[in-house]
Amino acid sequence: MLLGIILAGGQSRRMGFDKALLPWQGGTLLTHAQQLLIDVGCDHVLVSRNEPDYIEDHFHGQGPLAGIHACLSHTVCDEAIVIPVDMPLLSQACLNTLISQGRLLKNSCHYSVSVMPSYLAHYHDLVAISRHRLEHEQRSITGFMRAMSATVIDPPQHIDKHFFINTNTSEQWAHAQQLKNL
Repeated sequence: MLLGIILAGGQSRRMGFDKALLPWQGGTLLTHAQQLLIDVGCDHVLVSRNEPDYIEDHFHGQGPLAGIHACLSHTVCDEAIVIPVDMPLLSQACLNTLISQGRLLKNSCHYSVSVMPSYLAHYHDLVAISRHRLEHEQRSITGFMRAMSATVIDPPQHIDKHFFINTNTSEQWAHAQQLKNL
């Protein structure tokens, strides 16, 4: 089973309001991310968001790794694809390539330009290593991926570097909207 995980638990301090609820392509960033994961073939999609009706962190205040751990602890899977809610330009092609490479390598992987999105393999290792790192306040996603011996892959030529733009501020959000319209 391919599990889709959306990281939407941040406090959006730099943006000033909840990024997950920003309007995007007739919905919100959250509904866009959910549909993107469905479109790439996820059998189940979980949203890490510290609110009722979503997956809440077991390790509160520990950042995105705590969200990944909470979702992995909630549902057993064969593999997972993790995306942040605030990367609106991610494409289906970008995720399909990442999933294909992870399956081919039989290993967790991410692109060289960004640790997100991430493809995660070896479920039991993922849960154990994420828990261990969080118990020792090692919250870095990059460190987690290194601990998983994740493969770093170069994005193919057809994948635009703009797909990896993160929107943490109003300026970055405006830039993403401009790029969407190109």
